[in-house]
Amino acid sequence: MRSKGKNAVIVLGVLAVAGLCIGGVERDLHKQFQEDGLLSTPLEINQREKIGQTMSVVALGGLRSMVASFINLRAYGSFQDSDWVKLEEEFETMVMLQPKIPYYWETGAWHLSYNAATSYLENPDYAEMRRRLLHKEYVAKGKAFLERGVKNNPETVSLLSTLGMFHSNSAKYPDYSKAADFYRQAFETGRSRGYEGRAWLYCLARAEGRRDEALALARRLYANPRNRVDSLLCLLFVLESSVPNAPPADQLLREIFPSLEEAQKMLTLYAQNNKDDMPLDGVEYALEYLKSQIGLEPPRFLRK
Repeated sequence: MRSKGKNAVIVLGVLAVAGLCIGGVERDLHKQFQEDGLLSTPLEINQREKIGQTMSVVALGGLRSMVASFINLRAYGSFQDSDWVKLEEEFETMVMLQPKIPYYWETGAWHLSYNAATSYLENPDYAEMRRRLLHKEYVAKGKAFLERGVKNNPETVSLLSTLGMFHSNSAKYPDYSKAADFYRQAFETGRSRGYEGRAWLYCLARAEGRRDEALALARRLYANPRNRVDSLLCLLFVLESSVPNAPPADQLLREIFPSLEEAQKMLTLYAQNNKDDMPLDGVEYALEYLKSQIGLEPPRFLRK
């Protein structure tokens, strides 16, 4: 009897140890699955209260995508009502439920930085100073929301590119250096759509103290004929013109552009459409030179 009792104790001990080991492995696997996005993290109590009892039960049942879709439809009503506080809460709930869906991050950021910010700026019920402060606050909220989206989806090209666009918008308190870094990340995923490389260049050219990087990138992009759009050719000419001991303008014009006639057309449009403060080093001189060669007047605002 004593032998049997002793054996039972040993068996129970082994099972207990095995249970602890399995439980530990299971917890580790569960945590790893959550980090990999294969399992969702549990809903917190305050999050359940926000989406309501019925929806929280559905979400707990594994149908988070359906709940997020429903809230997305509900958020459209908040947009129509210009209820920006409620809309912000709804998008916070959506990304809590579905953090790996770029659409929710991009759309929420757009509503905050563009729709809400513009709505406050144009609201006659507020004093001018209040309108401007709210505009700036909601632009910053949209950018911060999108940056969180990038942290949750660091390799998603559309999020990185959209964040670059937000930070380079001249009407939204631009930070060209930040914008350049986000476009670079999008380009370096190897899955960019072609535009991101040029956008990276355009932001570098406007970022303080980053002209050398811009020139190196312009040369790199120019090496691929698919990148030789008008704006890139003009910017490469400008950057090459601004370095110490630069080659003569006529040499650069002939090396970079398909012809002098094309150079004149491209540089004229580049100067006329320069609403985003792109550098203009050497453009005025180049157009005067081209005028002497071809005869077309340079843009009026460039003439002394």
